Amino acid sequence: MTLEHIRPESLHDLLKAMDTADYTLFAGGTDLMIRKRQWQGASRRFEEPIAFINQLKELRGIEDLGDHYRIGALTTQEEMATSGILPDYLRDPYHQMATLAIRNIATVGGNIINAASVGDSLPLLMALDAEVVLESLAGERTLPVTELIIDKYRTRRKSNEILTRVMIPKEDFTGYYYKKLGQRKASILSKLSIILLYRKKETLEDLRIAVGAVNDKPVRLPAAEKTLLATGDLAGYLKSLSEAFESADDKRSTKEYRETVSLALIKQELEKLFS
Repeated sequence: MTLEHIRPESLHDLLKAMDTADYTLFAGGTDLMIRKRQWQGASRRFEEPIAFINQLKELRGIEDLGDHYRIGALTTQEEMATSGILPDYLRDPYHQMATLAIRNIATVGGNIINAASVGDSLPLLMALDAEVVLESLAGERTLPVTELIIDKYRTRRKSNEILTRVMIPKEDFTGYYYKKLGQRKASILSKLSIILLYRKKETLEDLRIAVGAVNDKPVRLPAAEKTLLATGDLAGYLKSLSEAFESADDKRSTKEYRETVSLALIKQELEKLFS
Protein backbone atom coordinates (compact mmCIF):
# COMPACT_ATOMS: atom_id res chain seq x y z
CA MET A 1 0.00 0.00 0.00
CA THR A 2 1.35 3.42 -0.98
CA LEU A 3 0.77 6.18 1.56
CA GLU A 4 0.06 9.70 0.40
CA HIS A 5 2.75 11.94 1.83
CA ILE A 6 4.71 15.16 1.55
CA ARG A 7 8.25 16.09 2.57
CA PRO A 8 8.37 19.89 2.85
CA GLU A 9 11.68 21.70 2.48
CA SER A 10 10.86 24.43 5.00
CA LEU A 11 8.54 25.21 7.89
CA HIS A 12 6.70 27.70 5.68
CA ASP A 13 6.07 25.02 3.06
CA LEU A 14 4.75 22.72 5.78
CA LEU A 15 2.41 25.38 7.18
CA LYS A 16 1.05 26.16 3.71
CA ALA A 17 0.24 22.49 3.18
CA MET A 18 -1.34 22.17 6.64
CA ASP A 19 -3.54 25.17 5.93
CA THR A 20 -5.33 23.31 3.14
CA ALA A 21 -5.41 19.68 4.36
CA ASP A 22 -5.05 17.58 7.50
CA TYR A 23 -1.75 15.73 7.84
CA THR A 24 -0.31 13.25 10.28
CA LEU A 25 3.03 14.77 11.30
CA PHE A 26 5.86 12.25 11.32
CA ALA A 27 9.17 13.19 12.98
CA GLY A 28 10.94 10.36 14.83
CA GLY A 29 7.82 8.21 14.65
CA THR A 30 8.61 6.21 17.80
CA ASP A 31 5.29 7.04 19.49
CA LEU A 32 3.28 7.39 16.29
CA MET A 33 4.08 3.92 14.94
CA ILE A 34 2.84 2.36 18.18
CA ARG A 35 -0.38 4.38 18.16
CA LYS A 36 -1.10 3.47 14.54
CA ARG A 37 -0.54 -0.25 15.09
CA GLN A 38 -3.28 -2.71 14.18
CA TRP A 39 -3.25 -5.38 16.86
CA GLN A 40 -4.02 -8.22 14.42
CA GLY A 41 -0.84 -7.65 12.46
CA ALA A 42 2.27 -5.55 11.92
CA SER A 43 0.77 -3.08 9.46
CA ARG A 44 -0.08 0.50 10.47
CA ARG A 45 -3.25 2.40 9.62
CA PHE A 46 -2.83 6.07 8.69
CA GLU A 47 -6.16 7.78 8.03
CA GLU A 48 -4.57 11.03 6.83
CA PRO A 49 -1.69 11.78 4.45
CA ILE A 50 1.69 11.97 6.17
CA ALA A 51 3.95 15.00 6.42
CA PHE A 52 7.53 13.91 7.07
CA ILE A 53 9.17 16.75 9.01
CA ASN A 54 12.38 15.42 10.54
CA GLN A 55 14.47 17.20 7.87
CA LEU A 56 13.35 20.69 9.01
CA LYS A 57 16.56 21.96 10.62
CA GLU A 58 14.87 25.20 11.69
CA LEU A 59 12.96 23.16 14.30
CA ARG A 60 16.10 21.78 15.95
CA GLY A 61 18.51 23.03 18.56
CA ILE A 62 18.95 24.01 22.21
CA GLU A 63 19.63 27.63 23.12
CA ASP A 64 20.25 29.45 26.39
CA LEU A 65 18.36 32.75 26.12
CA GLY A 66 19.39 34.03 29.53
CA ASP A 67 16.12 33.60 31.38
CA HIS A 68 14.82 30.67 29.31
CA TYR A 69 16.00 27.60 27.47
CA ARG A 70 14.67 27.42 23.92
CA ILE A 71 14.24 23.84 22.70
CA GLY A 72 13.41 23.16 19.06
CA ALA A 73 10.57 20.66 18.69
CA LEU A 74 12.69 18.27 16.59
CA THR A 75 15.54 18.20 19.10
CA THR A 76 16.07 14.55 19.99
CA GLN A 77 15.78 13.11 23.48
CA GLU A 78 19.45 12.11 23.32
CA GLU A 79 20.45 15.68 22.46
CA MET A 80 18.59 16.76 25.60
CA ALA A 81 20.25 14.05 27.67
CA THR A 82 23.79 14.97 26.56
CA SER A 83 23.45 18.76 26.23
CA GLY A 84 26.26 20.86 27.62
CA ILE A 85 23.83 23.75 28.06
CA LEU A 86 21.06 22.17 30.11
CA PRO A 87 21.22 21.50 33.89
CA ASP A 88 21.16 17.99 35.36
CA TYR A 89 17.51 18.20 36.38
CA LEU A 90 16.62 18.49 32.69
CA ARG A 91 19.16 16.05 31.29
CA ASP A 92 18.60 13.21 33.74
CA PRO A 93 14.93 12.45 32.96
CA TYR A 94 15.64 12.48 29.22
CA HIS A 95 18.59 10.16 29.77
CA GLN A 96 16.26 7.62 31.39
CA MET A 97 13.77 7.58 28.51
CA ALA A 98 13.62 4.44 26.36
CA THR A 99 16.88 3.12 24.86
CA LEU A 100 19.75 4.97 23.22
CA ALA A 101 18.56 3.88 19.77
CA ILE A 102 15.11 5.33 20.39
CA ARG A 103 16.43 8.50 22.07
CA ASN A 104 18.51 9.20 18.98
CA ILE A 105 15.37 9.58 16.84
CA ALA A 106 12.55 10.37 19.30
CA THR A 107 11.87 14.10 19.51
CA VAL A 108 11.01 16.50 22.32
CA GLY A 109 7.97 17.81 20.49
CA GLY A 110 6.72 14.36 19.58
CA ASN A 111 6.69 13.17 23.18
CA ILE A 112 4.67 16.24 24.16
CA ILE A 113 2.13 16.20 21.34
CA ASN A 114 1.61 12.43 21.63
CA ALA A 115 0.28 13.22 25.13
CA ALA A 116 0.48 9.61 26.32
CA SER A 117 -0.27 9.07 29.99
CA VAL A 118 3.22 7.53 30.27
CA GLY A 119 4.95 10.37 28.40
CA ASP A 120 8.05 10.86 30.54
CA SER A 121 8.77 14.47 29.59
CA LEU A 122 5.34 15.80 30.57
CA PRO A 123 5.67 15.78 34.40
CA LEU A 124 9.10 17.41 34.11
CA LEU A 125 7.91 20.16 31.79
CA MET A 126 4.81 20.82 33.90
CA ALA A 127 6.93 21.12 37.04
CA LEU A 128 9.17 23.61 35.23
CA ASP A 129 6.24 25.77 34.05
CA ALA A 130 7.34 25.17 30.47
CA GLU A 131 5.43 26.64 27.55
CA VAL A 132 5.07 25.51 23.95
CA VAL A 133 4.84 27.68 20.85
CA LEU A 134 2.28 26.55 18.28
CA GLU A 135 2.58 28.02 14.80
CA SER A 136 0.28 28.20 11.77
CA LEU A 137 0.13 30.45 8.71
CA ALA A 138 -1.98 32.84 10.82
CA GLY A 139 0.82 33.27 13.36
CA GLU A 140 1.99 31.94 16.70
CA ARG A 141 0.36 31.28 20.03
CA THR A 142 1.92 30.19 23.29
CA LEU A 143 0.43 27.77 25.79
CA PRO A 144 1.70 26.36 29.09
CA VAL A 145 2.23 22.61 28.81
CA THR A 146 -0.34 22.23 31.59
CA GLU A 147 -2.97 23.83 29.31
CA LEU A 148 -1.82 22.13 26.11
CA ILE A 149 -2.53 18.65 27.48
CA ILE A 150 -6.26 18.02 27.74
CA ASP A 151 -6.25 14.30 28.45
CA LYS A 152 -4.61 11.08 27.33
CA TYR A 153 -3.66 11.50 23.65
CA ARG A 154 -5.55 14.81 23.47
CA THR A 155 -4.07 18.29 23.16
CA ARG A 156 -5.20 21.78 22.20
CA ARG A 157 -3.10 21.81 19.04
CA LYS A 158 -5.22 22.70 16.02
CA SER A 159 -4.95 20.64 12.85
CA ASN A 160 -3.20 23.49 10.99
CA GLU A 161 -0.65 24.10 13.76
CA ILE A 162 2.73 22.61 14.54
CA LEU A 163 4.60 22.77 17.82
CA THR A 164 7.78 24.61 16.85
CA ARG A 165 9.58 25.05 20.17
CA VAL A 166 9.46 24.63 23.92
CA MET A 167 10.35 27.50 26.26
CA ILE A 168 11.60 26.43 29.69
CA PRO A 169 12.23 29.08 32.39
CA LYS A 170 15.69 28.90 33.93
CA GLU A 171 15.60 28.26 37.66
CA ASP A 172 18.32 28.14 40.28
CA PHE A 173 17.23 24.92 41.96
CA THR A 174 19.30 23.59 44.86
CA GLY A 175 18.45 20.01 43.99
CA TYR A 176 15.99 17.57 42.52
CA TYR A 177 14.66 14.06 42.86
CA TYR A 178 13.64 12.01 39.83
CA LYS A 179 12.29 8.48 40.00
CA LYS A 180 10.87 6.33 37.24
CA LEU A 181 9.58 2.82 37.84
CA GLY A 182 8.75 0.19 35.22
CA GLN A 183 9.03 -3.49 34.40
CA ARG A 184 12.65 -3.35 33.33
CA LYS A 185 15.50 -0.88 32.96
CA ALA A 186 15.76 -0.87 29.17
CA SER A 187 12.99 0.79 27.21
CA ILE A 188 10.65 0.74 30.17
CA LEU A 189 7.02 1.76 29.98
CA SER A 190 6.54 3.79 33.12
CA LYS A 191 4.36 2.51 35.92
CA LEU A 192 4.93 5.87 37.53
CA SER A 193 7.39 8.74 37.42
CA ILE A 194 8.05 11.49 39.94
CA ILE A 195 9.92 14.77 39.60
CA LEU A 196 10.55 16.92 42.66
CA LEU A 197 12.47 20.20 42.28
CA TYR A 198 13.41 22.50 45.14
CA ARG A 199 15.38 25.58 46.14
CA LYS A 200 16.54 25.66 49.72
CA LYS A 201 18.75 28.17 51.52
CA GLU A 202 18.07 28.79 55.17
CA THR A 203 14.52 27.72 54.48
CA LEU A 204 12.75 25.96 51.66
CA GLU A 205 11.92 28.70 49.12
CA ASP A 206 10.55 26.81 46.14
CA LEU A 207 9.10 23.33 45.67
CA ARG A 208 7.61 21.69 42.56
CA ILE A 209 6.22 18.16 42.44
CA ALA A 210 4.69 16.35 39.46
CA VAL A 211 3.62 12.73 39.09
CA GLY A 212 3.32 10.97 35.75
CA ALA A 213 1.78 7.71 34.51
CA VAL A 214 -0.75 7.54 37.35
CA ASN A 215 -3.63 9.60 35.96
CA ASP A 216 -4.34 10.03 32.25
CA LYS A 217 -2.33 13.26 32.44
CA PRO A 218 0.41 14.26 34.92
CA VAL A 219 -0.63 15.48 38.35
CA ARG A 220 0.72 18.73 39.77
CA LEU A 221 -0.93 20.79 42.53
CA PRO A 222 0.62 24.30 42.60
CA ALA A 223 -1.78 25.63 45.26
CA ALA A 224 -1.05 22.66 47.53
CA GLU A 225 2.69 23.19 46.96
CA LYS A 226 2.40 26.79 48.17
CA THR A 227 0.44 25.71 51.23
CA LEU A 228 3.06 23.07 51.99
CA LEU A 229 5.84 25.66 51.74
CA ALA A 230 3.97 28.03 54.04
CA THR A 231 2.87 25.49 56.66
CA GLY A 232 5.14 22.45 56.40
CA ASP A 233 2.00 20.29 56.57
CA LEU A 234 3.22 17.14 54.82
CA ALA A 235 0.13 15.14 55.71
CA GLY A 236 -2.13 17.81 54.24
CA TYR A 237 -0.21 17.91 50.96
CA LEU A 238 -0.15 14.11 50.65
CA LYS A 239 -3.89 14.00 51.33
CA SER A 240 -4.50 16.52 48.53
CA LEU A 241 -2.29 14.50 46.19
CA SER A 242 -4.05 11.25 47.08
CA GLU A 243 -7.44 12.85 46.37
CA ALA A 244 -6.19 14.03 42.96
CA PHE A 245 -5.20 10.53 41.86
CA GLU A 246 -7.63 8.85 39.44
CA SER A 247 -5.68 5.75 38.50
CA ALA A 248 -7.02 2.39 37.33
CA ASP A 249 -5.69 -1.14 37.02
CA ASP A 250 -4.08 -1.84 33.65
CA LYS A 251 -1.40 -4.03 32.07
CA ARG A 252 1.37 -1.91 33.62
CA SER A 253 0.31 -2.29 37.25
CA THR A 254 -2.56 -1.86 39.66
CA LYS A 255 -4.12 1.36 40.82
CA GLU A 256 -3.11 0.53 44.39
CA TYR A 257 0.53 0.00 43.45
CA ARG A 258 0.92 3.24 41.50
CA GLU A 259 -0.83 5.45 44.02
CA THR A 260 0.66 3.86 47.14
CA VAL A 261 4.23 3.86 45.83
CA SER A 262 3.96 7.42 44.50
CA LEU A 263 2.78 8.73 47.87
CA ALA A 264 5.43 6.75 49.77
CA LEU A 265 8.31 8.00 47.60
CA ILE A 266 7.16 11.62 47.77
CA LYS A 267 6.60 11.40 51.55
CA GLN A 268 10.14 10.05 51.94
CA GLU A 269 11.69 12.92 50.00
CA LEU A 270 9.56 15.61 51.68
CA GLU A 271 10.52 14.34 55.12
CA LYS A 272 14.19 14.84 54.16
CA LEU A 273 13.53 18.37 52.92
CA PHE A 274 11.50 19.47 55.95
CA SER A 275 13.69 17.81 58.58
